[in-house]
Amino acid sequence: MTRDQLAAELKRIATAHVGDIERAVKDGHKTIALNEIAELNRHLKALAAAVKAKPVVRA
Repeated sequence: MTRDQLAAELKRIATAHVGDIERAVKDGHKTIALNEIAELNRHLKALAAAVKAKPVVRA
């Protein structure tokens, strides 16, 4: 995975989850917002594990 690919994946994950979190908070759904934060955390940990297994290649 190149640095550009890693950056694109991080942006994709963050954009999707942050949008969902913002909507949930705006609508007053704390539980949904917390669940989205937990899901974001799981995705970031999985990505970190994948990157750790395969070093990032500088492009």
